[in-house]
Parts: sequence; structure tokens; C-alpha cells
Amino acid sequence: MNSKLASLLCCLIMLVSFSGCTKVTQLVKDAQPTKAELLAEINEEHRRYEGGSSAPTPYLRHYDDPADAQKSTDYLTDTYSEYDAAKELNPEEAEEDVNYLFDAFYYDFAFYDYFGGHAVFDQAKADTLQEVQSRDSLTCEDLQKILVSHLTFIKDGHFNINQDYPSEKDIPFFFRQVMFVKTDSGYQNANGKVVASVDDHPDLDELFKRSISKEGYLVYYPVLLKEAKFDGTEWDKHVCDEQLTVHYADGSTDVLTADTWSQYYKDLPKGQNTDLRQTDGIPVFQFNHFDPSFLEETNDAAAQMSNAEISMLDLRSNVGGYEEVAHQWFNRYSHQRVFGTGVRYSVLPASLVASPSTSKTPRASNDNILILLSGKCSASCAEITLDLSYNLDNSLIIGENTNGSMISNSGHIELPNSKCSVDMTFSTVYLTPDGSDYFEELRGFFPDIWVPAKEAETLAAKLMENLKYGLTLPATKKNPRRTFVYRGFY
Repeated sequence: MNSKLASLLCCLIMLVSFSGCTKVTQLVKDAQPTKAELLAEINEEHRRYEGGSSAPTPYLRHYDDPADAQKSTDYLTDTYSEYDAAKELNPEEAEEDVNYLFDAFYYDFAFYDYFGGHAVFDQAKADTLQEVQSRDSLTCEDLQKILVSHLTFIKDGHFNINQDYPSEKDIPFFFRQVMFVKTDSGYQNANGKVVASVDDHPDLDELFKRSISKEGYLVYYPVLLKEAKFDGTEWDKHVCDEQLTVHYADGSTDVLTADTWSQYYKDLPKGQNTDLRQTDGIPVFQFNHFDPSFLEETNDAAAQMSNAEISMLDLRSNVGGYEEVAHQWFNRYSHQRVFGTGVRYSVLPASLVASPSTSKTPRASNDNILILLSGKCSASCAEITLDLSYNLDNSLIIGENTNGSMISNSGHIELPNSKCSVDMTFSTVYLTPDGSDYFEELRGFFPDIWVPAKEAETLAAKLMENLKYGLTLPATKKNPRRTFVYRGFY
């Protein structure tokens, strides 16, 4: 038997071995909830994070001299000079840039004290200068890499130097060769075999995530998060080498491998920031940036979607922007003020900190279904939008975990000689309730239903179609349209 024939035979054997498990069986169909049941379950999960307080104390800035707080804007700039990575720097120029950056950290960086203050930053500065001084020659790119290598302790989703991020972020890997359902007997494959264990993963509820099969059925798949570094264009690792050995109660096993992960981002035509389309009769609104110049388009889309039984807000390619746009969108969609679970605080200077609220956040009613599509590019204000959705009934987040840059924000400085562009959190932080785990910086939001971002829109529509006969929402009168006065950040 030649090698090609042998390889083909092996592939056929593997295909046959998994074919019984991937088929939609009666067990899978019987395990399907109604829309009402699914919404009730997810609404209850979201309500876990209602109210609660956020303590800003660990994040407060403290200066050696109170007058230093007045210099907090001295380093911020809107200037973006041309960056030449190959440009040579003399030692004096490189050292000046290092000193400039660490001065900016002290005066401007909202997380300076949170990440260790003088003790940590002074050591990082000394180590950086030592490496710079050891070089006979230095380019701007060399300086960038040296700086990034000594700043990995900064766990700020916005922080980067020339889009080079020192901290790794979690990307998801899906194991979808076998579909599972969750029953009173535990996790079962489509043929009814009960999962007894999975090697190296004792917590099955953490491993198995609510998902959607290619046929549009609600199922469960194992999902693992792996750290990967982002260089501004792509994550540098797209492959998960880990295999999962699933042991069943009858003594049989399945060995699962991960799908290759790829970053999802969909550009809109030049000069276009919004797109209102339909997928299987469901209105889908995509916008890639919270740009106030497109406020009319975003508000109009929200008003149209508010009348739809089911609609989708596509945030998979939304990298953030102006927070007010998110608040106004939800106001127009729900015809009421929607509050976030998190709270924004000013920590620079500390005297401006808002008082934490201990009262429960008012929950917004919603008779329709709002599906929010998420991906690893969903960042910053897009994540605040998801935080708002936690307080809106019948909101479903479908896709991947998000970017993980919500508690931080973006302020920009530029190093004088290398022209390195540096983004760091300035002035404020957006904090989630103490003890909550629904969001984590660098990891992002967990979706309610996990699917690869590029498939989220299609699979969400299929799921809604399959569950359409089980829709029984509360028969409450829809809130009448009202006029709102927007009060800005909170």
C-alpha cells in the first residue's frame, strides 16, 4: 500500500469514527430549549452581576508632591509623527526617550500605583537604561523592542508602543469534532455516551461551553483559552497543539483536536462606518467604530431594530471609540436609560473619584431579543456596550471572548527622538463590581454562546430559526417612546 493510499484510508477511518458523534440525533433535538427557556437562563446569569460596588481605592493615584497632579496632561498629544523604524539613534537620544517615557508614566498613567508605583517602574527604567547603554548602535525599532520587553508587568489592554503589546491576551480554540449536550446525566455526546472525564481538565463545566452546531442546534463544545501576543495586525499564535482525550462512562474515548483560530475583522467600504443588513430576515447592524460623526446613522438603526422581534448588533470588528455613542444607541433601542454594570471613575487626581454606588443598578426591560456578536477585535467601548447589555433583558452575546481592554482607556504620547507612538490609560478606569468574573482585562467578556467570530452571524440566525416555535416572552406592554437627556459619562 503506497503512502498516499494509506493516508487516505486513515482519513476515512477518522471521518467514520467521528461521523456518529457529529450527526444531529434525537438526543440533540430533545435537549433543545425553547427561546423563552434559553432567554430565562441567560437573563438569570446576567442578573448575577446586578448592583454591587466597585472600589476604586487600589487604582487611586498618589504623587510625591500634590502639585505633580497638575502636570497630568503635559505629556499627552494628538501628534502622530512619521515613524522610521530603521532610523539610528545616538545613546543620548535613546536615553532621553527612555527618561521621557518613564516621566510620562509617573504623571499620566492611571495604573502607575496599581502596577507597583516607584518600586516597580524605577526598576524597569534602570533595566531599560542598562540595556540601551550596552548597545553600540540602536535603531528606533531596537528601542521599541527593548522598552516593550521590560514592560510586560503592565496588564493594560490599551497599552502599546507602535501597536506592539507587551501583554499577551487570551484567544479561544474550539474543539468541534464531537457535539455534546448537557443533560441530567451530565455531558453526553450525540449518541448518548456520558462523559466521565477529560484528561487534565477536572472542571467539565469550565471546559464545555454553550455553543451552536453547524446545523443551528444549541450544543456544547470544549473551548480552551490560550495566551497570544498581538503585534497590531495579527496575533502571533493561531494553533493550539493540545489534544483533549474524552473518557466516557462505558470505557470508550475520543481524542479531539482544536480548530485553527484566525482573527476575524470585516472592513466596511471606504468612508463607511455603518452597515444595516439582513440575515435570514433578521436585521443586523454593524459599525466598526463609535464615531460621533456617524451618530445619526447609529441612532436611526437602533430605532429601526427596536421594532424587530429579533435583531443583531455586530461588534465583531468594533475597536472602540466615543462612549456616548454606545449609551445613546441603547437609549434609542430600548426607549429607556440603560445603565452599565460597571462604573467609570476618575483616579487622576484622586480627589476627583466618584463615590461607589451600593444600590442595585436599574434593569431595563426588553420584550424583543437583541443578539450582540462579539470577537477578539471587540475592544474598549465595544466592551462597554456588552457591559450595558447585561442590564437589558433578553440580550444574548454570541461569538468569542472579547479583546480585554475595558477597564482601561487610551491616552497618547510620542517619544521625542524615536517618535515611538505610545498608548496608555489616562485619568479614568471603568471598574466592574467587586468579586465579579464576567470580565477580565486582557481576557475580555465571555460570550453567552461560544462560536468562532466569523461564523457567529450565520449560526445565530440558524439557532433562532430552530428555536422559533418555542418563543414565549412576557406579555408586557412595550415601553412608550420617550425623550431622553443624555448626561455623559457616569
